[in-house]
Amino acid sequence: MNVGITTQKSAHSIVILADDFTGANDAGVSLAQAGMSVEVALDDNYLSDAQAQIFNTDSRALSASDAAARVSALAAEVLQHASPQWLVKKMDSTLRGNPGAEVAALQRLTGVAAIIVAPAFPAAGRVTLGGQCFVKGELLTDTEFASDPKTPVVSASVGALFSGDVRHVQPAQLAQALAEATAEKPVVLVVDAQTDAHLDEIVTHAMQAELRPLLVGSAGICDALSRRLTPVKSGQVLAIVGSMSEIAQKQLAAVAAHPRCQQFFIDINTIFAPQPTDYAAAIVAALQDGKHCLVHTCPDEQARHQVTALCERWGLSRTECGERICDYLGQLTRNVLAQTQPDALYLSGGDVAIAVARSLGAKGFQIQGRAAGCVPWGYFSGCEWQRPVMTKAGGFGDETTLLRALNFIEEKSSD
Repeated sequence: MNVGITTQKSAHSIVILADDFTGANDAGVSLAQAGMSVEVALDDNYLSDAQAQIFNTDSRALSASDAAARVSALAAEVLQHASPQWLVKKMDSTLRGNPGAEVAALQRLTGVAAIIVAPAFPAAGRVTLGGQCFVKGELLTDTEFASDPKTPVVSASVGALFSGDVRHVQPAQLAQALAEATAEKPVVLVVDAQTDAHLDEIVTHAMQAELRPLLVGSAGICDALSRRLTPVKSGQVLAIVGSMSEIAQKQLAAVAAHPRCQQFFIDINTIFAPQPTDYAAAIVAALQDGKHCLVHTCPDEQARHQVTALCERWGLSRTECGERICDYLGQLTRNVLAQTQPDALYLSGGDVAIAVARSLGAKGFQIQGRAAGCVPWGYFSGCEWQRPVMTKAGGFGDETTLLRALNFIEEKSSD
């Protein structure tokens, strides 16, 4: 590990250098929401005991040489008194300022072997594709940022901002590139990212690298870092979607790109002819990794039309078939909750909801309010499960209903 960057002071010790005050705040908000103590220093000489401390060099509008000198001086002072697990250079997602000069100054100071540059901020519509920055689908130089009154942007190429051995790679190529980097031949790795999942992959590779790289990016990379460092603080939901309604399937599809969602399709045939598939173990592992787990039995829109054939195959009425499936999902839920504790349950479909309630031994449901427009939430009474439960009629809601329910629990868990 490189001196000054990789010596661990505390489990989640982070120092972030930003080039303006609002950018500093943007970099820290997701870390704070994840449960970490975060403080932005308003004085260069101020060092707190926060798990994440952010410094504003106020260098975005300076000349490149002045910006480099200011970053170098501040970083040298900070690293004399702190040995963070992570050193992050926060840059603007639209490439304004002096990221190249500032990163070069940090590399000279720390001797880091690899620098990961990922300025994408997908939540704000800023992505990197082919090494180029795009804003809401437009090339950066075709947007208003090209004529910014203080720091106009003259190129959409991320790599053009940096000097030395600059390489453009995809997230899947990052591990190999990091393994090849050495302090004698430092490398700048510009990484494409169009989604939060790409940023999560980038941070995962950075964590697994033998030599800790310098992370350079916008609030997007800071958000990804917070998700990887403290995934269990964001609130996990175990969703049991028994409804085969068209809207229920659209609700599942709408969260498919959520970086913390993992879907589990339960093959109905394994319910009637048990197979060695251990769904519970896989779901428990995903919950313990900080994921929302969405359990469903409907792989596509055609599945609901195959129920008649399924009933004939197993000699069951449609009612008996539904009861067997719901009972199985209820027992699966009980088995999962015996091994781990998500922050909430989401039960879609009335038959499934009552099957889960009975499996857990619930005697009543204490309604507290609405998690989303058509999603009541409350607590089961008379059983050991005492965390929030959300219920939804199968055909109710719009495509965003499940996503809003997940957001409700994430916000509730961060209160």
